[in-house]
Amino acid sequence: MIFKKIYKKAVSWHKYIGLFLSVILVWMSVSGILLNHPDLIAHCSVSKNYFPEEYLPHNWNRGGIQDVVYIGSDTIVIGGKQGIWKSDNGGKSFHSLMKNGFPEAIYYQKVNDLYYDSLQNTIFAATFGGVYQLDFTQNKWKGLTTPTKHVEQFVKIMEIKDELFAVSQSNIYKVQGDQLVTYSIFKKERNYVDMIQFTFALHSGWLWGTPGRLFYDFLSLILIFLSLTSLYITFFKKKKATNTISKKLKAFIITYHTKIGVWTFVFLLIIGGTGMLMRPPLIVALYNGKVPTSMIPDRFLENEWYHSIRNAMYDPQTDRIILDTTEGIFGGKSDATTAFEKLEWKVNIFVMGATTFEPLGNQHFLVGSFYGLYDYKEGESFSTNVLTKERIPLFDNIQKPGDFMTVAAFTSPKGEQYISAYSQGLLAITPPQEDTFYHFPQEIREEYQLPLWNYMFELHNGRLFQFIFDKYSILLIPLLGLLFNILLITGLYEYIYRKRKKIKKLFTSTTL
Repeated sequence: MIFKKIYKKAVSWHKYIGLFLSVILVWMSVSGILLNHPDLIAHCSVSKNYFPEEYLPHNWNRGGIQDVVYIGSDTIVIGGKQGIWKSDNGGKSFHSLMKNGFPEAIYYQKVNDLYYDSLQNTIFAATFGGVYQLDFTQNKWKGLTTPTKHVEQFVKIMEIKDELFAVSQSNIYKVQGDQLVTYSIFKKERNYVDMIQFTFALHSGWLWGTPGRLFYDFLSLILIFLSLTSLYITFFKKKKATNTISKKLKAFIITYHTKIGVWTFVFLLIIGGTGMLMRPPLIVALYNGKVPTSMIPDRFLENEWYHSIRNAMYDPQTDRIILDTTEGIFGGKSDATTAFEKLEWKVNIFVMGATTFEPLGNQHFLVGSFYGLYDYKEGESFSTNVLTKERIPLFDNIQKPGDFMTVAAFTSPKGEQYISAYSQGLLAITPPQEDTFYHFPQEIREEYQLPLWNYMFELHNGRLFQFIFDKYSILLIPLLGLLFNILLITGLYEYIYRKRKKIKKLFTSTTL
């Protein structure tokens, strides 16, 4: 009797939760497919008319300044998420430098780091679409070729003993002419993978590389089918079919909505469960979690740095390359003759990684992230907030971002100190002189478009609806994930209850 009552509840819950989620699951599936293939949509963008006003940049916010290069007394080059811009008058005005060979796709125009070679009078830009070099004498960009066939996102360009190195999310390369040559480094040992990285890889399917992503794309198509057929079953199931074709279509939809849902139950439950954990507040449960490498597919372990490097620096005093990764901070000798070991630094870095990562000398390092900007001395049990001078110990778990989510920090030739904060944009730490505060180009305001990948990402994680739900938007994805899992479980229970006699008979015959 109890099972029948549960069945009736399950039928009701499955129906109404399914109705509520049907359209939501379609947008989640479509956006998930597109997010899995950024290279295919890199040239697509969304007009500013189709996203909330808070997404429009101003004062170099939203990552508009990732790095700044000064050339002479008046020339300033800014690189960031809105591309690369140049001023010839000390910052009073800026014009686009994204012509003559720079990537045309807005997604690839995003810059993480800049490096100026004064001897060659060239600038190197680490972009989402590779490393590009600008020769000022010819005023032409040239892309540096990599050994990999796929497009890599680069995070840093740094000089080591008069040689130039480019660091991507997965590799370190030495710059040789117009080519990037792999510079192999290895870890001392790798017994585990970070739980957050593992969960993200499991949710998208790239834990198994391209085959995994394609399989998850197929699951997304199935989810679209289940969502649309649920609407048909709810509103048209009782409507009498008028011809043979409509009868067959109706029978097909009713039969395979259930069967396909049962066949893919486990995979869909993994997608729903991992999706719940990928956003605050539930992502806290993954913090400091570890997954043994014995549970990880070999494909994922072929390159032990795969998709894990978030920032890098070279410390000349100790001759080390230091990497900020999803598994912690690692350091090793620059000649790569020894393995890289994990460094037990007591500095707080937000889950998205270090945005500022530079040596200051005397064992001090400047480390910025969405927690703020910190001066850390290696070996200390705390770091010092650069703005407030407060000593901050290592957090036990993930904390909310700081008031000034630091994207970059730099000092002008005149000694003026600035930080670039994600929300507020460019802020002066020391009072700037007259007409030295870098004016935001009107061109960006008027012509700004959001790369389609970023639009899909904001849609997929629910942040695009923050203007509706305000502070409660943080709960949107966990609640949707919970409802989705309930939808799956109630649907499976419905099927098992209806087929209970056949299932019992099957188990009985198997036992005998």
